[in-house]
Amino acid sequence: MSVTNLVRYCSLTSKLSCFTTRSLLFIQSSNCDARRYAGHAHWQNIAKTKSTNDQLKGRIIGKLSTKIVTSIRQNGNVTDPQYNAVLRATLEECRKNNMPKETIDRAIKRAIAQKDNTKQTLFEFVGPGRAFCIIEMMTENPKRSFNYLNKSAAKIGIPEISKSGQIAEYFDQRGYACIEKADITEDKATELAIEINAEEVIEALDDDGERTVWKFLGPPTFYGQMKVNLTQRGYTVTCDGSEFIPKVTVPLNDRDKALLKQIISMFEELEQVEGVHTNAA
Repeated sequence: MSVTNLVRYCSLTSKLSCFTTRSLLFIQSSNCDARRYAGHAHWQNIAKTKSTNDQLKGRIIGKLSTKIVTSIRQNGNVTDPQYNAVLRATLEECRKNNMPKETIDRAIKRAIAQKDNTKQTLFEFVGPGRAFCIIEMMTENPKRSFNYLNKSAAKIGIPEISKSGQIAEYFDQRGYACIEKADITEDKATELAIEINAEEVIEALDDDGERTVWKFLGPPTFYGQMKVNLTQRGYTVTCDGSEFIPKVTVPLNDRDKALLKQIISMFEELEQVEGVHTNAA
């Protein structure tokens, strides 16, 4: 090989080596970045999921805290579960949801400390698609709660909240407790309704909308006792509580349904709110 060709060969080899080295460094760097950012995205997903689960758990615990207070306040301020069957059933529900003992104790102390004028207060508003909505709260200061709700409503641009009036007349408030429909026949459900002093029993979906149940209905504050009566007879209560059953329902389009769902979720996350009820179909 001539000197000239040898120089050219060495020069070309050097350039290829340099190019290959830079390419490998780039690929390694890219892979490192991809792994780093993939890990970052993975952590974001974990953090987001954990945050969502924490919010859901916090909401459930908040509702259970209110339920403890209601169980005590509406049953002679008795805090001993041995002598308060409704409280006993509520505490069992708290244990199933892994509610911390410290939180349970705080709720019991709050029930004792509450003034005698703490009571259920209803507020109302007209939602998307002209759906009627009722907000159920336990409060000792309805005026303060009224202002609090309106401030929250203003943040999402919904119409002003009103005190209970005309809208409430379009609902019947009932207490309920449910068991799996597959557990018993219709005739046995009717007999059971008489045994536990329920006013009636109907076929319905439970609170998560997934299971068909027998729903036993009674006075608004009687749901705890119905749950106790059903549990004592060996039945598993899938859900219980107090609800407002609309006398007339209003069909909504998909857009209004989605918007109303967001509004209801926002209100349900507020402290002291026991439930939001609507006549939307």
